[in-house]
Amino acid sequence: MAIVNVARFRDRRGRQGWLRLMAMLPALLVLSSGKILEANQKRPTRLIERAPAPKKIDYDKLTSEATALLSQEIRIDTTNPPGNELPVAKLLKEKFLADGIPATVWEPFPGRGVIAARLHGTGRHAAALVLLSHMDVVPANPKEWDVPPFSGEVKDGAIWGRGSIDDKGPGVIELMAMLAIKRAGLLLNRDIIFIATGDEEEGGRNGAGWVVTHEARVFADARYLLNEGGGITARPNGKRYFAVSIAEKTPLWLKLTAAGEEGHGAVPPAATAVTRLVAALDHIIAYRPPIRILDPVEEYYRDIGELDGGPAEFFHLKRALRDNPAFVRSFVAVPRQAALVRDTYTPTMLAGSPKTNVIPATATAEIDGRILPGDDPQADLDAIKKVIDDDSIKVDITLNFPAVSSPRKSVLMSAIDELAESEDVPVVPTMIAGFTDSHYFRQAGLIAYGFIPIELSPAEEKGVHGINEHLPVKQLDDGIRRMVELLETIGGH
Repeated sequence: MAIVNVARFRDRRGRQGWLRLMAMLPALLVLSSGKILEANQKRPTRLIERAPAPKKIDYDKLTSEATALLSQEIRIDTTNPPGNELPVAKLLKEKFLADGIPATVWEPFPGRGVIAARLHGTGRHAAALVLLSHMDVVPANPKEWDVPPFSGEVKDGAIWGRGSIDDKGPGVIELMAMLAIKRAGLLLNRDIIFIATGDEEEGGRNGAGWVVTHEARVFADARYLLNEGGGITARPNGKRYFAVSIAEKTPLWLKLTAAGEEGHGAVPPAATAVTRLVAALDHIIAYRPPIRILDPVEEYYRDIGELDGGPAEFFHLKRALRDNPAFVRSFVAVPRQAALVRDTYTPTMLAGSPKTNVIPATATAEIDGRILPGDDPQADLDAIKKVIDDDSIKVDITLNFPAVSSPRKSVLMSAIDELAESEDVPVVPTMIAGFTDSHYFRQAGLIAYGFIPIELSPAEEKGVHGINEHLPVKQLDDGIRRMVELLETIGGH
């Protein structure tokens, strides 16, 4: 009888192989010596042997490989729309398959791509962990960049290009951590599932939303998910912390359509579609929704107050924002702070006449609305219509979905806590002002957190959806190291 490494049998063959092995056991006798003989006892042999000791991980080599892969990904333009993520999905699939990790690619719609891969554990734990990222990126104007945004150039110790931070870089960190664990022979007690989707930048309906609707079996055994939305942050006083998002605002994207009489620009009527639209936008810009402080936000500022040694108002944020007008003015003057305590409505797209001298019959504007968890979208829409105060303006919702949060305590958060303790920094749960694909999986019952274990400077963070986006190679290296440690930790619980 051939010697079988039970711990690795399932890793190579999956659950069906494991079941076949279990079906063989009744025909075997386990002797007190620890050896296993065939039932007829003709020839003694061992069925179980110890797995070899894990190999040392060569992180320098791993980072060099990751740098090359990220550069290659960036060179594939996945600007959304239209996305065209399929070539990236196929690239990542081949990367997994080359190391013996099973992977599958789907094409939900022509040119769109989704990839999933699974690193099998020992089978001692049913609750798998999903590592989520997205392959699509926002547009980039080459004229504004110091380097071509889709060059993937490695310069000044960083990988430059659209998606290097949001979100191809984090996806590479997750992928390379899985490869490192596989190559080193580290055995985790739970499966790790890699999922990279498209369409996140347009709401995710053709990416993560499609996966949850059509391929939920891919993560049917998963309980936890790690995604973008948090990272390692340094305060002005140098103190660092792990920011982990447990809640997100949700979109209330609106399209405003104004109508009027078409005509010549030289003879304007008293009101046109454009002037009506401009008046409506002026009212929205001046609108200040009421302040509301959620528990994760209040707790976040309490933690920041402890790190910074004040101000005193951070320790009682609800009271300060209710009773201290001077503090309210200074607090909401910081855009990010204001976004965490009230709904926001930002005009982003305008369309009117195709010619300077033609008054259009219609003019449109699109509004990026972000509302707090717990808000009633219909009530917020009614409030916006009241603010506009013009019944001739048509207001349509183009994107909205329920906000879902995750608990502060879980096995995954405990693993993040241990990683933070190894660097002697605290974990600070928070709510982010944006939204990610995590909500699709939260609605499916998973506990999802936003946390990528890299530390970016304020200048590097500005590259996200901005110009000159780049990820330092050192942060790529540190991110892979931390991700491996995090997976080892959660794989030991």
